[in-house]
Amino acid sequence: MNTKPTSPPSAAASADLTAVLGDVLGNLAFMVGEEVPADLSAGTVWLQGELRYRGPVAGVLRCWCTRALAIQLAANLLGVEPEAGQAQLAAEDALGEFLNVLGGQLVTARYGSEPVIALSIPTVRECVDAPPLSGHAAGEMCRWFVGGEPLVCTHEGGL
Repeated sequence: MNTKPTSPPSAAASADLTAVLGDVLGNLAFMVGEEVPADLSAGTVWLQGELRYRGPVAGVLRCWCTRALAIQLAANLLGVEPEAGQAQLAAEDALGEFLNVLGGQLVTARYGSEPVIALSIPTVRECVDAPPLSGHAAGEMCRWFVGGEPLVCTHEGGL
């Protein structure tokens, strides 16, 4: 049996989150992002998504993005223009689906396909609190700009 160890995340694990995020953006949503310091405007209303997993390891993955980015994500997933009402209505569901795929890919990349790890149903909510912008003490984080919009993801896991 060839599985990855289930030890807590290290500095190398942070690069894994970034790499998996880039792969999922490109392969699922046909979007390209760049890893740059986010310039977050005061008063921005965020969508925050959360996905939990458990099994031999447990953790939580959170992503924050603007509604504009979630609408673009929905448009790309549905194959419609961002201005379409369908994309506007599907923004929160699109962020949830993105988290579901990101979580599945991250867990598989970290721990292999042998252990049985259950993913929760992603939750998405609107929030006014800005996402974290500096080191994430309990785990790891990455900040991206996708189509000029910020995307912040954090992961706490390997417990």
